Amino acid sequence: MRKRLFFASLALVAGCGEGASAPRVPGGGPPDLASAPRVAHADAEPEGAAALQAPAPSASSAPPPPSVPLSAAPVGHLYGPDRLTHVFEALAKLDDGHAHEDVRILQYGDSHTASDLGVAVFRHALQARFGDGGRGFVPIGKPWKSFAEDGIRGGMTREFEATKVKFHKDRTFTGIDGCYGLLGIGIETEKAGARAWTDVVARSSHIELDYGQDPHGGSFDVFIDGARAGRVATRAPAAGSGWFSFDVVDAPHQIELRTVGDGQVRVFGMTLDHAEAGVVVDALGINGAQIFTPLRWNEAHFAEQLRHASPALVMVAYGTNEALEPGLTDGEYERKLVDFLGRIARATPAASCLLVGPPDLARHTKGQDDWRSLPRVAEIIAVQRKVAAAAGCAFYDQQEAMGGPGSIVTWAAEPEARAQRDRVHLTRTGYAQVAGSFAADLMHAYDEWRAEQNLPPTGAPRTWGASPPVPAR
Repeated sequence: MRKRLFFASLALVAGCGEGASAPRVPGGGPPDLASAPRVAHADAEPEGAAALQAPAPSASSAPPPPSVPLSAAPVGHLYGPDRLTHVFEALAKLDDGHAHEDVRILQYGDSHTASDLGVAVFRHALQARFGDGGRGFVPIGKPWKSFAEDGIRGGMTREFEATKVKFHKDRTFTGIDGCYGLLGIGIETEKAGARAWTDVVARSSHIELDYGQDPHGGSFDVFIDGARAGRVATRAPAAGSGWFSFDVVDAPHQIELRTVGDGQVRVFGMTLDHAEAGVVVDALGINGAQIFTPLRWNEAHFAEQLRHASPALVMVAYGTNEALEPGLTDGEYERKLVDFLGRIARATPAASCLLVGPPDLARHTKGQDDWRSLPRVAEIIAVQRKVAAAAGCAFYDQQEAMGGPGSIVTWAAEPEARAQRDRVHLTRTGYAQVAGSFAADLMHAYDEWRAEQNLPPTGAPRTWGASPPVPAR
C-alpha cells in the first residue's frame, strides 16, 4: 500500500533529454576506496570505518541507536545480520499490525535476477509471512525479446523500442542520456498508434505509471482491461520523471498504452499495489548486467527514481558476469562496487543494504567434459564481502548456500538438474532452493532480532523452516 498520488510528477533531473549524457566523476575515473564517500547506513557502524570517512549526520537527522545490539554472528549463509536493523524494524511494524505503508525491497542484478525465478520464491516467502503488498514494479511491453517474469506477460508493436545502455563488440557502450527509470530500461517512441501492454496475473487495486517528462514530450492513452482509463501528457518545462496513479478493481489486469503522436513518449514501467500494507519485492535485473551497468545511468535520475520507490532494503546481486570478465582487477571491481553503493546511500540513506554473492559457475576445456568451478567466483565473493563489511551492508553467500565451489557441476549432472547445461544459470528448481534458503535465513535473523529486542511473539508461523513452493510460469 502506498500513498495515493493521482497526479504526481517531478521534474528535477538535469541532464535527461535529447543530447544529454550521464554525469561523470570529476577527474574522469571512479573514486578509489580511500577517497570514496562513506556508504555506511544507519543500521550499523561499518568495519574499517576509517577507510570510508565522511561527515557524520547531524543529531537531528540521525536515527536513534537500537536499544539492544543485534548479534553480528552469521545466520545460515547470511553475514552481518546486525546491519539490517532498518528493514527488520519495518518488518516488525507489519508483524505487529502497526504498518500503514509497504515494506519495499529492491534487488538489482543480472540475468539471475532478471529471470525472476529465484526472486519470485523470495517474494512469496516474505509475503506469506508479513503480508502481500502487491506485485511491485514491472515493465510495460517487452524491454528485451526474452523478457519474462513470474505472472507477467507483455508485448509491444514495432514502433516502440527499448531505451537503455547499449553494449558493442568493441567493448564500448552508447545510450541516449542515462535516464532509464527504476529498472534501467524503458521503452520509447514518437510515432502515433504505438501500443505496449502487460498482462499481470497477480491481483492489484492500485497502479502507478512511471514515465519520462520532457519539453518535447507527447501523450499516451491508458487502457485497463480494454477500457480507456485516461490520457497522460508527458510534456513538461524541464526533463525529469513523472508518475500517474489510479485505483482499479482488486483483480488481475491488462494494462495497455497507446501513443497519440504529439511528441516523444518514454515509459519506464509501473508499480502494482494492494490496499493492504505488506511486503513488495522488485526484481530489477538485466541480462548481461555487471556493476558497471548502473554506473552508466544518470545518477540524479537514478536517485530520483530510488527516492520515489522509498525502499526499506536495497539488494545488489551482480558478480557472475564480472567473474567472466577478462582483465577485471580486484581493485577496479572494488572501486565500482563502492561507487554504486555510494549512489544508493546518497539517494536512500535510511535503507538497509545487502550484497548477494553470485552462484557457483563452472567452465570447461573446449571439446572436453572437464567442468570445473571457476576460481574467479570465489575472488569476486571475497571482494563483495570486504566491501559489504566496510559499507555497513549485510552479505548473502549463494555459492556457499549451494554447497561451495564445484556444486554447480553436481547440480547440472543430477537426473532432475538444479543447474542448466551452461553451468552458469540454475533451473527453476535450483533457483527455488537457493532463494528459499535466502528467505529462510533472513526470516530466521529477523526472529532472532525480535527476541534480542524483547519484542513479544507475534504468533506468526516460523516459515523459515519450510520448503518454498516453486512458482509456476
